[in-house]
Amino acid sequence: MTTLKPLASQGFDVDNLDAAIDLYYEKGWTDGLPIVPPTELKVARFVEASGRDADDVVGIYPTRKRTIRVEKVAINAVMAGCKPEYFPVVLALIEAMCAEGFGVHGANASTGSMALGFIVNGPVRNAIDMNYRGNVMGPGNRANSTIGRAVRLTQINVMGSVPGAGNEGEAGRPVLDRSTMGQPGKYAGYHIVENEEDFPDLLPLHVERGYRPDESVVTIFPTSGHIQVSAHSEHGADLIVDTIAHYLIGAGKLGSKFCVVVVPPECAEYFVKDGWSKADVRRALFEKTSRTVAWARENGWTPTGGPIDPRGGPVLPGDEDKAVSIAASPDDILLVLAGGPAGAFIHCIVPYGGTVESQLIRI
Repeated sequence: MTTLKPLASQGFDVDNLDAAIDLYYEKGWTDGLPIVPPTELKVARFVEASGRDADDVVGIYPTRKRTIRVEKVAINAVMAGCKPEYFPVVLALIEAMCAEGFGVHGANASTGSMALGFIVNGPVRNAIDMNYRGNVMGPGNRANSTIGRAVRLTQINVMGSVPGAGNEGEAGRPVLDRSTMGQPGKYAGYHIVENEEDFPDLLPLHVERGYRPDESVVTIFPTSGHIQVSAHSEHGADLIVDTIAHYLIGAGKLGSKFCVVVVPPECAEYFVKDGWSKADVRRALFEKTSRTVAWARENGWTPTGGPIDPRGGPVLPGDEDKAVSIAASPDDILLVLAGGPAGAFIHCIVPYGGTVESQLIRI
């Protein structure tokens, strides 16, 4: 039997399960939902499953001068209800969030209702029984839900992002998540798992981003929310893309750095039938959402896509020559296949600052 190494974190003695759960509420260590008590044995098992030492550094949060270590993330993964085999995915997400270009401080402190979204690709999806079919972004699958929750609990308890601005006295700790409204996506994130099996001619996202098919990868992004688009009357690839573009333009997000489009099987079948690749869809969507800065101003949109930038305004010299679109380039439109077999509902997830980061999962 493997000998588990002792942990550095402080321990607490409690009488029973209910007392443990109540203790975590009293300390402000939950997301508002009950937690799984992180016993020393459970946490040690998670550390062991990671293949790393408990004190290994996962990432740095420079603004708050916080160092995020494997043991602390493991505690929160246990609390979230993860299984040990999920833990490498959680660690990869934290690593990606701490990447220099991602904007970790915005994800933890913004007054906007910013949530995290993540896409999982590769063999790990099936190895830990993740759901990429019906209700993929909703409740019902343990891995999908608890992995995202583990990231949020790590934000609260390790990165210091305690929510509740205006309720500082009740929190018992400094309230450093300054979100004005918040949103449901802040519980477990936009957890997206790509269906790589049903449409082999459409390359999965991680392969498009330069990884091998047999590698497991997470891709994380910041988001303010999503738009649900119905394409039930559109029986062809070009018509589907035209409808997506119509609603994206109406979202007022032209000038954005990226966009995530989650396409269900009912629509993906038309792409395959019409001989369209994912690259073809991205190019067409980029072109159909491209407008000039002058057009954006004249129609009352911000030409920057920024969450707090002023909209409209007078057309300035050179605005007719400057182009804006739903993403910085066709390659910055992340096209993901997922969802149940029936229903032509497409989800377009719009950005909130920051960038997209991919990270190899160390298994």
